[in-house]
Amino acid sequence: MSSFIETILGGKAGSVVTVEPDYAVINDGVSNASVDDISTVAYPDRVMVIYDHDVPTGRPEAAAILRKNLAFADKYQCKYVQAKGIGYQYMVNEVVKPGQIVAGAGTHASIFGAIGALGINVSIPELSRIVETGRYSIVVPETIYVELEGTLPQGTGIMDAAFALLRTIEGVRRKAIEIYAPQLDLHEKEVIMSMICMTGAYAASITETQPEKTDVRFDLADVVPMVMFPVDERKDQARAVIERKEVLSGTDLDAGQIGGYTGGTIEDLRKAADIIEGHTLALGFRLSICPATSRDYILAMEEGLITRFIDYGAQINAAGDHSEVVQGAGAMGRGEKLLTTGLYTYDGAMGMKGAYVYSASVESVARASYTKKI
Repeated sequence: MSSFIETILGGKAGSVVTVEPDYAVINDGVSNASVDDISTVAYPDRVMVIYDHDVPTGRPEAAAILRKNLAFADKYQCKYVQAKGIGYQYMVNEVVKPGQIVAGAGTHASIFGAIGALGINVSIPELSRIVETGRYSIVVPETIYVELEGTLPQGTGIMDAAFALLRTIEGVRRKAIEIYAPQLDLHEKEVIMSMICMTGAYAASITETQPEKTDVRFDLADVVPMVMFPVDERKDQARAVIERKEVLSGTDLDAGQIGGYTGGTIEDLRKAADIIEGHTLALGFRLSICPATSRDYILAMEEGLITRFIDYGAQINAAGDHSEVVQGAGAMGRGEKLLTTGLYTYDGAMGMKGAYVYSASVESVARASYTKKI
């Protein structure tokens, strides 16, 4: 039986294949660097240039990236997307179809595995060559099969499960991960997929068919609330310590943020609103709500969630990926502690250097907003 990635790439593990990705994604995050190396675009209709990170742009450096990407999209007649929120989440919701291939830089492209598409995480030079030639050659990776059993205990969330998986799965660097988890809904699968390649895996996917063999069995019933600790530099993020939340129990916090792929969808916003119901925002605690996409934002307004968050005392940010905030709403001061659903905890990711950033589930951040503690 062929693995998911073997089927889509059209070759067995270990063989060399050349494919034509359906989409290549350039945003104002790390992938904007590819624009500096691209001299031609083979298929403009397959290149998505997306503004979704520094939203709204408030720094000269970020504005320069925006202008560069906009000029690139205009020069080569590529599709330019703004005001849609997080690009990958927007594409999952409205653009990408099962069986398609999406290439992007970073670690979150595997989110497309939740809907039966292949998202591949490539380097900046590889992304540049894909845009220039429309083709991509790769040695088809070996697949690791993971089966999730049981259901999550009360009080835990899908991010806690993903964090626990990151601690459990080893030896997957540059390999593909295929997960069988029929008990998860689509949103939960998206969260698992958007986080799983922090293991160093090449790509990941959800399978709807129980695999003939299983390399890793993981019982969701054993999951407890988890926290990812701060790291010194961005390059160290994949090596961040992940521990049970209880080891930090009682740690004072200054702020919380709910947003990103793993906290800002309408499912997450509904959950957060239900958790804070009947409680009062802790005095001095700053809570930021960051809808993942404009669709999530509109649905949250129509359902009255935005009003509930405002009445609670939260600030509402523009739809987009606020997992890195250098200045403006959500930025932290030196010595302050933030608990966020975002996945970057390196020094300076959320404001000034010297701030402490911890990552946790929607459930943990929402509860922290009225206790002011981890």
